Amino acid sequence: MNGGYGASPLELMASDAMRAGEIYCQTFIYSALFFGATALGATGSVDVPVPINADSDFIIQELNLTSWTAADTPEIDPDYTIMLTIAGSGRQLMDRPQTVQNLCGSFLVNKAGPNRLPFPVLVQANNTITVSLVNRSAVAANRVDVSLVGFKVYYIGNPETANRREIFHVL
Repeated sequence: MNGGYGASPLELMASDAMRAGEIYCQTFIYSALFFGATALGATGSVDVPVPINADSDFIIQELNLTSWTAADTPEIDPDYTIMLTIAGSGRQLMDRPQTVQNLCGSFLVNKAGPNRLPFPVLVQANNTITVSLVNRSAVAANRVDVSLVGFKVYYIGNPETANRREIFHVL
């Protein structure tokens, strides 16, 4: 399904809970910006923490990446690897860094995008996702944006039933 709710169990559970008045879901994008002090240099490695707000859980549905080697010069096929780690659990979302082409969609020239995850990821409120990029090329990036696209989950119903454990069956 393109955009909005898909057919994964997390998305279906969120849809059911929203219709029941237990939660409110709002489209949201968190971003990791590799620029300035966190710019990704040639053959460099940089970690950028992305704090998740304390007011809501976040469900990541897709990842997108855009990269520029200089102002207004898009990098069409960046030679980067990416690793995502959720701080609260120390859980990595892959067994080893992946090339960005395997995980991220892009809207740059000749690239397909966006890239929906095969299964969305629930990240608890007041947590941090660390986005780690490694530049395997000899060309420095002026700016790289990694967008975590999904939706926020606000628990608004009866506290006994409108909570993460009851709705999504997780702690």
